[in-house]
Amino acid sequence: MDLSLTLKIIGFFVFAAGIVLAWSPELISSKPVPEDIFRAVERRVWWGVLIGLGLIPFFHGTVKPWLPTIIAVGGALTFGVLIARLIGIAVDGSVVKQWFWVAVEFVILIALWAWYSKLKI
Repeated sequence: MDLSLTLKIIGFFVFAAGIVLAWSPELISSKPVPEDIFRAVERRVWWGVLIGLGLIPFFHGTVKPWLPTIIAVGGALTFGVLIARLIGIAVDGSVVKQWFWVAVEFVILIALWAWYSKLKI
């Protein structure tokens, strides 16, 4: 089995763990669910980092050159946080401030994608 396939398999399991923990962070945390909807969604957002880390092997397969790798990691992490935030909005409810962050993350994601697609890899 080559390294690329191994990283994709590991990435899939990390991605799946991130989705499960973003959906149900109570599986490993005994903290009570915050009363404030914004804070309730925010406790799920950090699991988006796991989602993004799991997606990196699918978005970008090499380490060098460094600039495309950094952009791909930033894009994958932003996408993961965006997915976790949308899960939180779906489960906990929405407030305007959360939709503001969705818009900010979406704009960052589009900018990173445009930058990445213009690079000659």
